[in-house]
Amino acid sequence: MNKKPYMRIKELIEKSGCSRTTIHYYLRNGLLHPPLKTGRTMAYYDDSHLERLEQIRKMKREMRLPIDFLRKELEKSDPHPQEEEAPPPREEALEALPEEADPRLQRKLEITEKAIEVFSEKGYHRTKVQDITQAVGISTGTFYLYFPNKRDLFVEVVNDVIRKILGGAARAIKNETDLAERLRLRGRVFFENYQRYNEILHQLRAEMAGEDKWPEQAVRKIYHDLTTPIIREVQQAIDTGVITPPIDPDLFAYALTGLIEMLSLRVTMDDKYDITAVQAFIEQLLAGVTFNPEQGDKA
Repeated sequence: MNKKPYMRIKELIEKSGCSRTTIHYYLRNGLLHPPLKTGRTMAYYDDSHLERLEQIRKMKREMRLPIDFLRKELEKSDPHPQEEEAPPPREEALEALPEEADPRLQRKLEITEKAIEVFSEKGYHRTKVQDITQAVGISTGTFYLYFPNKRDLFVEVVNDVIRKILGGAARAIKNETDLAERLRLRGRVFFENYQRYNEILHQLRAEMAGEDKWPEQAVRKIYHDLTTPIIREVQQAIDTGVITPPIDPDLFAYALTGLIEMLSLRVTMDDKYDITAVQAFIEQLLAGVTFNPEQGDKA
């Protein structure tokens, strides 16, 4: 496998010719997508950041646009920036790390990946920090160098699961332009990941019954992240006349996401349905179900 070259900000500055202040400014204003972060001061960039910085420089030189307009122009040239430029899933990140990569980054990725397995098997409350450290093969003291507590690790695990879904969807639709096919591919990725990580998502929802606010905030963020790219695509389809008559993009995105999630749950109950049946049903539903009340009256 070709390794994706990661670099620290110092190398990004040297290669791009942009100052540290400028790069941070672009990050704050949403012009440059976030790097892969392993801590408050540990961030890794790649070639996509170099390409975006060059694109920004060129557009500023040729168009002389204010920041808000520049951001909109960048979104037009790259209609799915947030999704396709999201940090890579953990297992891919592990393979992509250069040999000289910071050992701290590699260790944190390993802890997170093992934690997914342990939380899925034992549940959040029954999992102890010692269970994680034994699975990874590290001491308890080493664990606390990376995560202050079990809750913070679980939050990172949840975020990682969502990154896997978004990253998988981005790769699946990268070369697809047909909206219906893009939605179908998104549904397949969601379905496959739901089967793999449903225990983690169930545990997060269960935590919402407690007094802590973080589970509710995490769930809100999950659905925001899952629906945002769909909302954006549906709005573009409405603007270009692909979808008629116009529908509410927000409600459509949440309805579709909820439908796929519940159908994914249904598939796990028995062997009656599989992903092919689920996709066929969703496509039939999107095509429109015709109701004939007259026929009902004759029955």
